[in-house]
Amino acid sequence: MGAQDAHNVRLIGREALEITGVERVTSFDVKAFELVTTSGNLYIEGDSLHMKQFDVKAGIVRIEGHIVALQYADETKRKGFARRLLR
Repeated sequence: MGAQDAHNVRLIGREALEITGVERVTSFDVKAFELVTTSGNLYIEGDSLHMKQFDVKAGIVRIEGHIVALQYADETKRKGFARRLLR
């Protein structure tokens, strides 16, 4: 695992989120983001969310808005959780 593969989450005052080790963003809107990271699927719930930066090569995502929840889930739980978030 190289430096660009390291997965870290940095939450700044519930208004900004910086995530490293992101392999891809699978879905997003103003209420929820779904990411695949080197440590598993990460779901972010909030209000007025928007992607400030996505550096594909470095695997870095920056999200701003009001962050309400962060949750990791395995592939089998993914559909139910995403469905709840996106209602």
